[in-house]
Amino acid sequence: MFVLVVLVASIAVALLRGGNLGHLGTLNIRWRGVIILGFLIQVLAFSSFWQDNSETKSLTQFAYLASLCLLLVALAANRHIPGVKLLTFGFLLNFIAIATNGGYMPASLSALQNTRLPLLQPGQVWSNSIGMGPDTRLAFLGDIFAIPKQVPFSNVFSIGDVLITLGAIYLIQKVLVVPNSSKEIVRT
Repeated sequence: MFVLVVLVASIAVALLRGGNLGHLGTLNIRWRGVIILGFLIQVLAFSSFWQDNSETKSLTQFAYLASLCLLLVALAANRHIPGVKLLTFGFLLNFIAIATNGGYMPASLSALQNTRLPLLQPGQVWSNSIGMGPDTRLAFLGDIFAIPKQVPFSNVFSIGDVLITLGAIYLIQKVLVVPNSSKEIVRT
C-alpha cells in the first residue's frame, strides 16, 4: 500500500510540473492481456475462495510463480517504455527471491518486528511471505527493510521493491511531463 501512496504522490508532482494524465493513454503497452491475466491469477490465488479450499491452497505458490512469470515476460516486452527496464530488474530480483524460496517472498523477522504485520517464524507462511530462517536462500533479496509501525501503511519491502518503485516514479515523471521526448513509446 505504501508503494501506491508513493506513486500517487509522484503523479501529483508530475501534475504540478505541468504534466497531463492523458499522456498515459499514449503509451504503447504490449501484451496487455498477459498483464491482466498475471494479476488476475494473483487475485484468485490469494482470495479467500482459493485459500479456504485445501486443494487449491496447496497450489498457491505455483499459481503465484506462474503469474510472476507472465508479468515478467510482459514487462520485458514493454522495455521500450521509460522506467520499465529498472522496474523489470527490480521485479526480476523479487522473482528470484520468491522462486528460490518455494514460491514465497522471504521476510526478515527483524524487519517484521518494526511493523504491524504478523511476526513469522522461520518457515511460517502468511499470504505470499515466508519467515526467514537458516535455510532461506538469497535472503538479501527478501523483505529485509521495514516501513516502521509509526508510519501509515507500515510494511516490509525488498531491494527489488525499491527498484520497482523508482522505475515507476521515473515512468510517471517522464510520460506525464514530457510525453514527446520518447516518440517510440507514443502511438502514431
